[in-house]
Amino acid sequence: MYTYLIIDDEELIRKGTIKKLSPMENLVQCIGEAENGQEGIEKIKELHPDIVVLDMQMPVMDGTKLLPYLAEHFPEIPLIVISGYRDFDYVKHAISAKAIDYILKPFSREAIQKCMSDAIGRLESKSALETQIINSEEEKENAYYEYDLQILRSLIMGYHTDTTDISSKRLNFINRTHNLILLTLHFPQIPPEEAVQKWLEDHGFGNLALYLPSPDNKQIGFLLLFIPEDSSLSSKQFTLQVVDSFLIWAKQCDFPVLIGISETHSDLKQLHDAFLETSVALNRQKLSAPPSAYYYYEEEEQKNMQWDKLDEFLFRIESGMSEQVAELTDELFSYFLTIRNCTLADVKYYCYYLSTQCRIILDYYVNQPDSKASSNSMQNIVNHLFLLSDLKDYYKQFFLNLTTLLKPQSVYSGNDVIEKIQVYMQRNYQKDLTQEFVSYLFYLNRSYLSTLFKARTGEKFVDYLNEIRVNKAKELLANSDRKMYQVAKAVGYDNVKYFFRVFKKKTGVTPEQYREANNHVS
Repeated sequence: MYTYLIIDDEELIRKGTIKKLSPMENLVQCIGEAENGQEGIEKIKELHPDIVVLDMQMPVMDGTKLLPYLAEHFPEIPLIVISGYRDFDYVKHAISAKAIDYILKPFSREAIQKCMSDAIGRLESKSALETQIINSEEEKENAYYEYDLQILRSLIMGYHTDTTDISSKRLNFINRTHNLILLTLHFPQIPPEEAVQKWLEDHGFGNLALYLPSPDNKQIGFLLLFIPEDSSLSSKQFTLQVVDSFLIWAKQCDFPVLIGISETHSDLKQLHDAFLETSVALNRQKLSAPPSAYYYYEEEEQKNMQWDKLDEFLFRIESGMSEQVAELTDELFSYFLTIRNCTLADVKYYCYYLSTQCRIILDYYVNQPDSKASSNSMQNIVNHLFLLSDLKDYYKQFFLNLTTLLKPQSVYSGNDVIEKIQVYMQRNYQKDLTQEFVSYLFYLNRSYLSTLFKARTGEKFVDYLNEIRVNKAKELLANSDRKMYQVAKAVGYDNVKYFFRVFKKKTGVTPEQYREANNHVS
């Protein structure tokens, strides 16, 4: 039976670690706990544990001071070091102190049990211990290499990192590069990392390029190109050579790929800027084009789309009509395909516009104090979608979720169709409302709607609409200094002369006369 001591200032972490190791009680048991390094030293002297599990960040004496002490005074005790992945200085201390292993927070039951099993194995076999100790040159290099990869991923994704220094011998060529270019690769089915790295080696790019799978998206990988200062090729020539060769290989291996190519950068700190550039480049793909490579340049102005089902779409969402919303979403994405030279960026822009219109509707029903954070989270997801089908699936689910949420509290949830039509007119008077369109929305025959509306309200459809618009115009005339054409437009009239005629017929005065008599704006 082996024993271990756990040194960590957080009681919950200590108890959680002990619980995760409880299935191994037949092999190893906890004989003590300590809250800091100083107390840990005293417990080690008192209890003589076989193994020590310790955190790096502790009060009184932290791991950076404790590890050298243990390495000098208790070199025979295997150490398992707990550390945050960004704290590589701590990991260096673990390596130099001959720690048996280090584990990154948050860690799983399986991870800590594996570390403990390794520690027991080393205790049972001195030869195994000698071949596995982490300060061996091979293990040390592997540790540096893995952490270098973590640094590069963090820089690409924009995560905070305290260093950009490359420590491993295997990636030391990066320190000698003059320029770098990032390629973001999007695969419907991503190839194995080993296959891409082998392709780099086979084509002579092993010391000039590095492939990294994305930590956040299984369909995305990153190809980092490093151009030495003494290279005979320009950055553009070298990139073109790599891209052309890679596209041929991907096609042969049946791995269709979209490639976004950044501008040339000179510092690893600019990797996140490069990633954003590749995202812009990938969004430039035309919907009808086959997979290809796209270079970054400043974003073009988005197309002005005029989807004729927009007002119906928003109404169906607010009314809680899930089946119709699903059908209209399919129609929307079919509509995108009919637009000449439509790009993924155009689609994202229009879908973002639709989502903002939906949030306006949602705000009417639900108080959303964190709506901005929710919107940013949504955009972060959309920014990493580079296939039209993926974008459609995401937004379709978003629109359906919203429809389901609104259904029980919708202003259109009643049974009286005329009352629902009146509500719709009062809320959408500024739009181009026609009797034909409204009857279509509410599944009524136009003539029947005309007869029913007059019978229920005592007014014709158009007169009721004009009454709403004129009342809204009165508010604007009395409480703003908008020009007449702006007032007319704001209440649903594109023709200013017609607006004047309707207003005078309803009020007996012109809009100017009404403003002069009632304007409250100083």
